[in-house]
Amino acid sequence: MISSNIFLATAFQDMLWLVLLIAFAILIYNWTKSQVVNQTVAILLTLLLTYIMFIRFPELVWIFIIGIVVFWIYGKDIKSAILKIKINK
Repeated sequence: MISSNIFLATAFQDMLWLVLLIAFAILIYNWTKSQVVNQTVAILLTLLLTYIMFIRFPELVWIFIIGIVVFWIYGKDIKSAILKIKINK
């Protein structure tokens, strides 16, 4: 019973990492394609950034996810605060 629960937990974690890898690779590729004209360079940058994010520094994935959630919840407030700071200067 316990070993099956451990297997399900690790299988879920592996599936979650795979989904996050695919989602971030697509996001990074779209960003690099808009920044770089050459498609081959965009693919190489995507592979490099995805490798750095998921293999070398996996903590960055969770920091990025927390940043997206915070921006999703408080995005309008953050933008208006930044605009007020720029206007006051």
